[in-house]
Amino acid sequence: MLRSSTLALVAVLSIGSAAMAQQDEADFQPGPQNNPDSCSQLWQGIGLPEYGDTDRDATIVCHSRYVLSHSNEDKTPDWVIERLTRAQVSGKNRRPKVKFQSEELVRPAARALDKDYAGSKFDRGHQAPSEDFNADADWMVESFILSNIVPQVGRGFNQGIWKDLEALVRKLAVDRGEIYVITGPIYRDADGRALPISRDANPCRKTIVFAPPQKTAICDANDKNVRAVCEAGVTVPVGLYKIIYDPRRVRANAYILPNLDHRLTQKKTDSLEYLERFRTSVHVVEDQTGLRFLLALDERTRRPQINQCVATMLH
Repeated sequence: MLRSSTLALVAVLSIGSAAMAQQDEADFQPGPQNNPDSCSQLWQGIGLPEYGDTDRDATIVCHSRYVLSHSNEDKTPDWVIERLTRAQVSGKNRRPKVKFQSEELVRPAARALDKDYAGSKFDRGHQAPSEDFNADADWMVESFILSNIVPQVGRGFNQGIWKDLEALVRKLAVDRGEIYVITGPIYRDADGRALPISRDANPCRKTIVFAPPQKTAICDANDKNVRAVCEAGVTVPVGLYKIIYDPRRVRANAYILPNLDHRLTQKKTDSLEYLERFRTSVHVVEDQTGLRFLLALDERTRRPQINQCVATMLH
């Protein structure tokens, strides 16, 4: 049993730590990189996504070659936009051996920590993958910030079909010269459910069924004790979306992939053929996320690109 003097010391230290944390929160002030106008060249061709929920606690962060909206509650990005060019993805730099870093451009209490992922059995899944920036070693390093990361099933997803999709997107950037890519997570609904996307609700006539990971959130305490509850952990998504837009041909594609091990269902199926199962419309992504996309397009142009199952650009 702790003696009273020890208990008093613990109490003082706890109060001191809490006071320091509150001071850090109070000291945080948005900077130039939290103003989307400072990186408008990355998004002005398609516009910034808008939240349907005006009460959403989110922070915009501009990085050198990608811009994101960080969910301060989930400690993950809600969306990440890249403007990919042929030159940007045609470099010879390799994935750097660097550690993931917390995002300093959001308030301290909203930051994911690398130790939240340690021992969680989830990959630190890039939304804007480092290979998309292989023309510049510093750009690649900058992708290893945790505001650009969500918990992803590793083998069979992040290291499998999702990686293949990212490679196909880079190939498209080389072919087309310039494309925009929007990537982000899909979470359970307000009732904690992960409802399937029915064939009738999907213009691409595909049924997409989620099989949510058992963990709803990960954190340092949960990694050490599986029964520990993550009071303010990193939310684990049930799926991920990717929207691809070609501004010259005015064409938008959308994909939603469940966050699970796809090896048993994919088996020996070619990646392009397998990805067809997860093709959808941009509007379905909007329904799943509460976001609106491609708002820089005039409504006459935007409507069919949002609502229809536009022919795939991947090949």
